[in-house]
Amino acid sequence: MAEIPVIDLRLAGSSPDESARLRDACERLGCFRVTGHGAPAGLLADMKAAVRALFDLPDDAKRRNADVIPGSGYVAPCPANPLYEAFGLLDAAAPADVDAFCARLDAPPKVRLVTLTHAHVPAQKKRAFS
Repeated sequence: MAEIPVIDLRLAGSSPDESARLRDACERLGCFRVTGHGAPAGLLADMKAAVRALFDLPDDAKRRNADVIPGSGYVAPCPANPLYEAFGLLDAAAPADVDAFCARLDAPPKVRLVTLTHAHVPAQKKRAFS
């Protein structure tokens, strides 16, 4: 079994070796672990708890996650992919999209709060690495 590579984002933009490792991980495995992302531990804990709350919802609630774009709604585990489960949220930085998503699923209020509070972080990180 292949080991999941650990990519240090602090180096990915400046180190050709780290950039090559990132590219290889994407092409060969399709996944990798990330360090050096600068996300505070509290943010990671909040997001993990919010995501867990969503996946702990009953199946009928999860299936209300509609496809805004075809294929973007809830994806349940299936025999061909029993460990994969996903939700689709078109724009986590748009309060109206988050409100609609949370209302449709009857998600706990903390999910909405955490999503809106931390939705800006990926864009900030993207700008930092551009």
